[in-house]
Amino acid sequence: MSDQSNAVEGLGGDTALKRLLIALCSISTLGMGCWVWLQHNRPLLPLPDSKAGRALLRQYQGLTHDIWLILLLLAVGYLINRIYVSKKREAHKSDQTSPRPVESCLQFLHNNPVTTVLLIAYTVAMISGTTYLYKDMLGWYPDLVKGYFLDHFSVRESFIEATMRRTDYRFFPLAHQDLHILSWFSIHIKTWMLFSAAELIGIILLSVRFLNNLGKQPWARASTVLLITSLLLIHPSTGTAFFQVIYCERLLCLAFMLYINAYLLHLKTRSNSTFYTTLLWALIGIYIKDIAILLFIIPPASIWAADTINMRHKAKHFSHFLPSFSRDQPLEYWLCSLSLVFITSYIILALIPSSYASEGAYNANSAFNIVLDLRFYLFALISTVRAISIAKKKTHFNLLDAINLSGFAYAFALAATYELDTSSYLALPFQLIATINIAWAWIAIAEKGSNQNIKGRKKIVGAALASAIVIGAEHGTAKDTFINNISEQKFEQSYVQLTYEKLDEVTRTIRESGDNVNIIINTNSRLSAHRHLNRIPYTSLIEYIPNKEKFIVKDGAYKRSNYTPKVGDLIANLDKKISLIEPILKNLETDLIYQHNPSERTGVIRRITAIRQ
Repeated sequence: MSDQSNAVEGLGGDTALKRLLIALCSISTLGMGCWVWLQHNRPLLPLPDSKAGRALLRQYQGLTHDIWLILLLLAVGYLINRIYVSKKREAHKSDQTSPRPVESCLQFLHNNPVTTVLLIAYTVAMISGTTYLYKDMLGWYPDLVKGYFLDHFSVRESFIEATMRRTDYRFFPLAHQDLHILSWFSIHIKTWMLFSAAELIGIILLSVRFLNNLGKQPWARASTVLLITSLLLIHPSTGTAFFQVIYCERLLCLAFMLYINAYLLHLKTRSNSTFYTTLLWALIGIYIKDIAILLFIIPPASIWAADTINMRHKAKHFSHFLPSFSRDQPLEYWLCSLSLVFITSYIILALIPSSYASEGAYNANSAFNIVLDLRFYLFALISTVRAISIAKKKTHFNLLDAINLSGFAYAFALAATYELDTSSYLALPFQLIATINIAWAWIAIAEKGSNQNIKGRKKIVGAALASAIVIGAEHGTAKDTFINNISEQKFEQSYVQLTYEKLDEVTRTIRESGDNVNIIINTNSRLSAHRHLNRIPYTSLIEYIPNKEKFIVKDGAYKRSNYTPKVGDLIANLDKKISLIEPILKNLETDLIYQHNPSERTGVIRRITAIRQ
């Protein structure tokens, strides 16, 4: 019996798959029935914004997500066990020994010195100047430090709320959970950035490995490694996603690369371990982002369709056509069945609670714009050339073509659900696929055929020039460039951090003089008593509410009471445009204590010296 058949039997064969599909269809039907009942019987339930309604919603989300998480962990545990058992059996049958990780690492460093220097420099740039006080990080870190660093393995509510307690029809329960687990071991932002850099390096190495395994022999040499590294690193989508740790596209790209490498190896070896490994990464990947399902389902579906077409051409009679649930492609059937797993999960975990909450969809105000860059056109050109070659039967449809279809589908899904800006972090998975195709084209042009006699150093120089041309053309034509993107991020982190430190210094000086410290901020500031400002030694923290033109004490002495500004109070803007505090300054005379820079986007601290009548 073949390894492929053994893999199917390990999951119970076709019977197990059919039972799974029946169960999923039943649960989906039941879920849709509950959703329809909800639409017609809202008066029987408490209002979603009432205390009882919020409690009901929270209990439902907690219970359903707990059940889903238990089932997911059981499935992941089973697959990991099967991978371990299968690899042990395969190791006994094979005399081949895989190289040790340390030896492989040293060999890579020796063979790719230029790429190594580039990766080190990029990692240093990622870490340098990174702070806790950057946009969405403000909402996560207060929850991490709340336990005074003594509750390392606690569930972090900020990560759960951001993913598993949403009611805006978004569905990405495993997004950010790599950071959630990482926070159990360290909450230091620079450690997180090192972890993020390791993910990026892993994506690059897996991309090279995929290209090497795509042919009969490895063609991705030092020049190809340099090309793929340069193009992937120096792009605004990568800069946004990896110079901060708040975007799930990082984890999605890593899971996708692990998935397609395992899938490609399975197509070559048909081994049990690769069967279960492919299924494992697909199962995890579909829950990282709502449209990630396209990256994991379209490749096996397209391979299944391509093989079906080939069977039709080869069959002597139509009756010999590939029957349903054949044992020739069990992995494709299992992978495609994950679409129903995803749909069932979405109905129960996202559709029903979001419909009850009636808050509207997260993308209700989306621009739905389409902004394409040079790499999109290069990717489209390479894909078209491959499609023509396949149509003329000069080459065969393979996994590269399958992931190209998923890349286009992912781009179109972005355009339909939010916007397709190929320079945005949202387009990072698409850019990864585009970069792999450009590297494949480089291999076909520079590495194979008559070019094998060209020395490696000349090819490295050629790869560097090719990368420089693409990157230079992008920087000359695009509005949002890598340099502008990174400079903007570093600038914002710098002025927020320095203003925060200066505010802390000023308040301590005032307290040491014996005076009370009252700080006034605009309520629209991201920082608040619950987001880092409570660590500054103020007497009272007051927020100005623009639509009510009122001052409210949010923390400290006389909490929740109305407030009137007094001489000696501090007025601070830390993270927004300076115009945010202009309504506060009305009828007040102030001295400037600190201003980070002369632009509109600056941190500023003023102290009230007089009140005009």
